[in-house]
Amino acid sequence: MAKRVLIVDDEPEAIDFASAVLEENGYLAISAEDGVEGMEKVKAEKPDLVLLDIMMPGKGGIAMYRDLRKDEETRHIPVIIITGVARGQRFEESMMRKDPDIPLPDGYIEKPMKPEGLLELVRELLK
Repeated sequence: MAKRVLIVDDEPEAIDFASAVLEENGYLAISAEDGVEGMEKVKAEKPDLVLLDIMMPGKGGIAMYRDLRKDEETRHIPVIIITGVARGQRFEESMMRKDPDIPLPDGYIEKPMKPEGLLELVRELLK
């Protein structure tokens, strides 16, 4: 059975790109447009991995990441943060300051995403 990857991003182009790359390589892509829908999909779809954009309207990536890591049912799911270069460092600083007990993400990928980098990270985390 194909591994399920949830892509949470408010940019339809980013979802379409990541979905195409993942599906061409045997993964099942599921998508959500914000953190609220993302958490609903996590509970309903039980993904094997989450690609999570930080900057989204409504419930953003930081809040969703915190919720994922605090929930016993979802804390084991690997999370790759989709970010700009500087934002990755700011994300870690924000998480350590607000919730020092929450582990850091399993990986980061910069926008614009490159197919090779995305696949390498996904494959590594879903071995």
